[in-house]
Amino acid sequence: MNDSITLRVRLLASILLLSCFSVKSQLTTNFYSSTCPNLLTIVRKQVQNAIKTETRMAASLLRLHFHDCFVDGCDGSVLLDGSDGEKFAGPNLNSARGFEVVDAIKSAVESQCSGVVSCADILAIAARDSVLLSGGPSWKVLLGRRDGLVANQTGANTNLPSPFDTLDTIITKFANVGLNNTDVVALSGAHTIGLARCVTFSNRLYNFSTTDAVDPTLDTAMAADLQSLCPVNGDGNKTTSLDRNSTDLFDSHYFTNLVNNKGLLSSDQILFSSDEASSTTKAIVERYTNSSIFFTDFVNSMINMGNISPLTGSNGQIRTNCRVAGGPSWSVLLGRRDSLIANKSGANTAIPGPNQNLTVLVSKFSDVGLDTTDLVALSGAHTFGRAQCSSFSSRLYNFSGTGEADPTLNSIYLETLRELCPEDDNGTTLADLDPITPDGFDKNYFSNLQANQGLLRSDQELFSTEGANTIEIVNNFSRDERAFFEAFVLSMINMGNINPLTGTEGEIRLNCRKVNDDSSGSNIALYSSI
Repeated sequence: MNDSITLRVRLLASILLLSCFSVKSQLTTNFYSSTCPNLLTIVRKQVQNAIKTETRMAASLLRLHFHDCFVDGCDGSVLLDGSDGEKFAGPNLNSARGFEVVDAIKSAVESQCSGVVSCADILAIAARDSVLLSGGPSWKVLLGRRDGLVANQTGANTNLPSPFDTLDTIITKFANVGLNNTDVVALSGAHTIGLARCVTFSNRLYNFSTTDAVDPTLDTAMAADLQSLCPVNGDGNKTTSLDRNSTDLFDSHYFTNLVNNKGLLSSDQILFSSDEASSTTKAIVERYTNSSIFFTDFVNSMINMGNISPLTGSNGQIRTNCRVAGGPSWSVLLGRRDSLIANKSGANTAIPGPNQNLTVLVSKFSDVGLDTTDLVALSGAHTFGRAQCSSFSSRLYNFSGTGEADPTLNSIYLETLRELCPEDDNGTTLADLDPITPDGFDKNYFSNLQANQGLLRSDQELFSTEGANTIEIVNNFSRDERAFFEAFVLSMINMGNINPLTGTEGEIRLNCRKVNDDSSGSNIALYSSI
């Protein structure tokens, strides 16, 4: 039975690897034509409803796609919750919005096409629809992106253009993701819709570049209006239109404003007025006062931006909840009954320990009918969670009585762990089982083993035991997350089938912490059968 399951896993992994090679990193406009044929209609309806409720939402959804793509590519990472998420990076904090609308879109899509459409693709479609529904151009959105497993707050703080950046800095940030000067100006044209807070431009109103004066490239009448809206020491969260006199219409008026020194943000106006602009962006701004030229280039630049490092094939995942990166799902076999006794001695003997070698681990899994694929797949559950110092400190100071550290432990990782768990520590301090993505269910656990960064000895043994047949399984799961997920599901089902009590065996406990009282009558059938 176990051999057949192992064969199924390997065959499935081979098929998935071949499919990965076939798709490469290519996106297509008809990616969901058979798996979710009504996708575009579903998204359009939700975006339309959101904009009808709040016109500003068009700009917010467009901006989410932009801020997603500039940080590790268009992978939906901007949507992930968590204190270390991109939502809390400086450029997004109290600024990025529209997450509830994305949730509503995802819910509507999931109701018709469960587990099929990525959050990253939803952002790309919603951005296009937001432009179109605001009077701008339309285009066929390339699809097939998969969702990232982690957010990158540091990357968001570093990579996203700021309203205070110089033109050279902005051009560099675009170039870093493969975009050119035309893309800089065309995508900046997205500021033809939406609002900005006083805090993002008030530096231009009172003490520009520490001159104690107004930015000289700002129209004087507009400066006076903005000073009334945003007084010194006023509420920095007050908002005003990015495109003066054409707030909600996607048009070329934004560029006309720049030519007339009426750009709201410094990062907008420098496209036309800075010294650097003369040889880089000024002529493009002037061309884009013609809306047809702007629309054509904007479409091309949106497609270019949507192609920044997408995850495809078996990379990433399809999130069921855009806010959380998770592992696979499966149908759970049910019908187990509860035992009448505990077995402390058995728990001490049968449960694998964090300091055991591979031979012992394989034996303990074999004793309950599980094979080495099950061992490696289920060990992958250590892709999230924490472990106390006491469970691995023997590797740090006196491994196997040698007075040295475990030689299979990465030296830099060793020093990090020694700082966390000094020799005289009480052993209760917690360390991440997966130091790279501690809260995401992904394949990084296996990549950690390849880098000698498994936290527990029982983890690292899977890869570092010479000649072990678990090494290739680790390598496979590190290469192909989908292979890991599929194997993990099968192994969880296998584990769930270990000697279940069914029928009249055992009981259904009324309180999971204790067996039922005899008066409940639930034990009679079992007792009579002994």
